[in-house]
Amino acid sequence: MTKPATIGRTMRTAHKLRAEGARDMAMAVELIDIHTPKQQELTLLARRSLLLMLEAAAGDAWKPQSHRIAKKDLRGTHATMKPVRDALGELMTVWFSHADLLDDRPATRMFHLIDEILDEDDNPASAFIEFRFSKRACELLERSDVYARLSRAAIVKFRSAYSLRMYEVGSALYSRRDPVWRGDVADLRKLLLVPDGVYTNFAQLRRRVLEPARDELGQLAEFDLSWHEVKKGRQVLRVELRFTPKPGRQAFAAAEENQRHSAGRRARREGTVETIVDPAEVASMIGRTTARLTAGLTWPADDDVSPYAGDGELHRIGVDNGGGHAVDRLAHAYVEFMGDKRRELTGERLRSSWRGFCEAKAKQWGMA
Repeated sequence: MTKPATIGRTMRTAHKLRAEGARDMAMAVELIDIHTPKQQELTLLARRSLLLMLEAAAGDAWKPQSHRIAKKDLRGTHATMKPVRDALGELMTVWFSHADLLDDRPATRMFHLIDEILDEDDNPASAFIEFRFSKRACELLERSDVYARLSRAAIVKFRSAYSLRMYEVGSALYSRRDPVWRGDVADLRKLLLVPDGVYTNFAQLRRRVLEPARDELGQLAEFDLSWHEVKKGRQVLRVELRFTPKPGRQAFAAAEENQRHSAGRRARREGTVETIVDPAEVASMIGRTTARLTAGLTWPADDDVSPYAGDGELHRIGVDNGGGHAVDRLAHAYVEFMGDKRRELTGERLRSSWRGFCEAKAKQWGMA
């Protein structure tokens, strides 16, 4: 395979999105053709971790080098890294395939996506893991000219692995002239990685996979999902999945939903009145805020600078002084720049250091 004269559109777009501070990612559509041993189901956490790792590598994903991602990004709402490490183990078994030539005859090339993952198991202060894509995967990413643009906010909000998978497929199709996927039931099962022996009749597949995916996409994505069943008698022979762009107001509502907590999402979807009060969470929040006010401002142990971490002061400083760039991107840069010294700063010293760093990065990166 000869080296291309230029890097493909996918990696160029990924680089541009990162430079602009966008909270979107460009995924090579070739990576939709995912395979697992014996058609095993890939868990939601594994599927989400794969997308977040691709986002972390961004426009450098094609380079034969190690990439870093913050553990807190992979962990999400999980209290420990144990579920994440199980998910990373799943990803080491994932493989892809694409058409190639062998002695000038058509062939299929199969290869793993991830070559290695490095995680400091015995160092609780370690904030990152390192990973490296395989040589063949780097070549695929380098040449890719077709991509799907995925919202990071949506990626982390899906609660069904099948919904997230459908989001990947729909993101690659909904802006095309013919935004339709067509195939028989076996093709659909393969596309969504539905394991053998699970949801064996189409009624189950519709109820457990298609309908939940339609509902989640309708609330979180910039497009809607519908489908048409081609039947012979009562038997479903083929399925057409159609991904339709939402009108502006509905797309804006989906973007707003991505910024909300997942609690009450079903009630919002169904239009029922919700009153969500979790006494344990309220008590925990009060306790964290009280501790923060008593001890003074400190850098969070898990490097989580979000609106919900502590009293949100670090996040507000990032928003006010970061030039419109994503606060977690600023936080990642601050962690790499300060190292362990960030944990030694408290109170006004930390405020001054973090504010000055955000202002400096805003000048360096430009206004988002």
